[in-house]
Amino acid sequence: MEKQNLFGRAACGVALLIGLSACGGGSSDAGAPAAPVAPVAEAPSYLVGGTVSGLVPGAQVVLANGSDKVTVTANGAFHFAGKLAPGASYDGKIESSSEGLGCSIAKGAATVGNADVNTLAVRCLPVVLAGVQEKIQNVSGMAQDAAGNYYIADAVLQVIHKVTPAGAVSVYAGIPGKPGADDGAAAAATFHMSSGVSLLAIDRAENLYLFENCNTLLRKITPAGVVSTVAGQRGAACGWSAPEAVVADGQGAQAQFAWTTGMAMDGNGDILLANATQQMIRRVTPAGLVSSEKLVDAKGYGISPSQIAVDASGTIYFSEGVGSRIFRWRQGVAAVVAGNNKRVSADGKGVAASFSNIRSMTADRDGNVLLADFNVIRRMTPDGDVTTLVGKTVTDAAGTSANWTVLGSILVDTSGAILVHDFSKHRLSRLDTSKVLSDMPYMPGNMGVTEAVGGAARVGYVGGSGMCSDPAGNVYLLDMTNKVLRRVTPDGALSVYAGTAGVAGSNDGPRASATMLGPVAIACDQDGAVYFADKAAAGAAFNLRKISKDGQVTTQEALPAGTGKPLQYRLAIDKDGYMAWLGWGRDGIFRRPPGGTFSAFLSFEAMMGPLGGTVYNWEYMDPNSLVFDSKGNLYFDDSGHQVVFKADRAGKASVFAGTLNKGSGGDGPPGVGGLPFSGAPSLAIDASDNLYLSGQGWVRKIDTAGVISTPALAWGHPAISILAFGNGTLYGFTTQAVLQTPLP
Repeated sequence: MEKQNLFGRAACGVALLIGLSACGGGSSDAGAPAAPVAPVAEAPSYLVGGTVSGLVPGAQVVLANGSDKVTVTANGAFHFAGKLAPGASYDGKIESSSEGLGCSIAKGAATVGNADVNTLAVRCLPVVLAGVQEKIQNVSGMAQDAAGNYYIADAVLQVIHKVTPAGAVSVYAGIPGKPGADDGAAAAATFHMSSGVSLLAIDRAENLYLFENCNTLLRKITPAGVVSTVAGQRGAACGWSAPEAVVADGQGAQAQFAWTTGMAMDGNGDILLANATQQMIRRVTPAGLVSSEKLVDAKGYGISPSQIAVDASGTIYFSEGVGSRIFRWRQGVAAVVAGNNKRVSADGKGVAASFSNIRSMTADRDGNVLLADFNVIRRMTPDGDVTTLVGKTVTDAAGTSANWTVLGSILVDTSGAILVHDFSKHRLSRLDTSKVLSDMPYMPGNMGVTEAVGGAARVGYVGGSGMCSDPAGNVYLLDMTNKVLRRVTPDGALSVYAGTAGVAGSNDGPRASATMLGPVAIACDQDGAVYFADKAAAGAAFNLRKISKDGQVTTQEALPAGTGKPLQYRLAIDKDGYMAWLGWGRDGIFRRPPGGTFSAFLSFEAMMGPLGGTVYNWEYMDPNSLVFDSKGNLYFDDSGHQVVFKADRAGKASVFAGTLNKGSGGDGPPGVGGLPFSGAPSLAIDASDNLYLSGQGWVRKIDTAGVISTPALAWGHPAISILAFGNGTLYGFTTQAVLQTPLP
């Protein structure tokens, strides 16, 4: 009986887990069945996703919504794995994409409603639309260490590149596209160099020394990658607003430098700087002590040095002014070693020799001075005997012609070979000890034009006024040299759109047979037509010409002529057909209403009066581009005052973005944000009336309230000289390529 009671209690205990009533705990009806338990309802949750377009086979884009990530490898629909409750916020972002691919995301942030979200729109494009985006954009100085690594100062990207003996290129110091004067770790340091000047040297301990004209500072980079300022006070030696140079000797930051044209290092590790304006050579010790010596000839006349070299014995050589004579400097007296003032390249000895334009010089290990003389390499022995090694009619040992145009930096490497940079052709050539020429593979010179698709195309050179885009995403490039208009289609195909290459004329008619005489500016309208300013047959005037959407070229009217000397030529047209013309420098801007003719619209002199004559000087106006917004307001940049102006349709102008005469500073509203104008400025405007401005280091964005920001664009931070917008895409022209980045 006791066992039965125990089993009975146990059974009742188990039953409690099912229902108290089964054990008589709550009901007198012990035989009634258990009531069913209602299931707990799940809270609703929804997927977040959208579509991806533009991916090519083998490419991918990684998307993130907080910590939730998804890798997309094909075009079409996607969604994140996690679900979100109604009212929860999401913020889709581009985490990364395949190399060479740029992506943007639209409608990426909102809150979840009562259904799955399928509105995120990811658009991807190849970063390079046409041409070749090379890693080295400029050579403004070269040096080599004992291991054979080359160091190349790049005044376009504002970095120092390192090139290994195997040809691998990397950034050794600096942040690409970001000018500044920050010391510290090489990867975080910033520089501000000027183009075309060779100002880089290396000492025996493999410390690199760099003089920056735009900062007026001498900087040092240790082998451990630490950047420091050796001497000088940061100035503003580049641009319209540069003050009069003040030169001072002293220790470190007590010293002050002026514009410097040449740099060399002697056997003691002292840096020698050529200062032409003050007719002196500045000497900086490794400890940062700066001293100066005036340069005089035997008669006591001052001499303006240009380039400078020091041989192994410590003898100092320098070229004079325009580079037509070479002097030896000993005991405070300069004596002519070779050259005269004939300004031609002719071999000979002493004053019988002549130079065209010495642009760079260095000493070889035998005590000779090697010269980049405009478009030839020359050698001068210590006794003044000058010979041409290669260039012009002098071929290399294999019979190859150099075909150089404008040479810049020159370097003798540890093997005795000579490296020289062709500034115009963007080519780095090597003349080995057997006198055989070759092009360095990382800078072979791609400045010609090749009609092809994408990376096989070569886009050549396009001036600052020579690019626009239509609503379909075709990009038009004005080839002023060859007198044609080229087009790059959205698939990257480059071809002549209008004109006949190399044929000058003013013939109207079908675009394929029409001719151009001297095109200087273009603008694309909303209907697919392209307008261009072309030199008139007589005098200095220009005509407005139009290429209609159906391909017919017509001459519209004569463009207004001003009284001043032209600085820039610019055209712009808005959606309603108003056109603006900037063709006569600081006179102002002309405008043509739809169906009308051009007349004076905005006088810079009259504009500056109400803005304050003490801080705005109309004679320093330097506009580089014109763009209209959707309401017909006209915007133009001014590197002279470091701001962007806005003019309404009535011609009332005001500062729209930037801080007057203060390019330093970061992002922010007018009067707070800064626009340094450290490169080639160009404006573009997107479909939402946001402005984009190049020539500021990184491309800057200016919203409709004039607030400056620095966006993280899909193409990164290349050196952009011209901007255009069309079909939701921002286009940028670099040295040798047309780039593109999709905008949200």
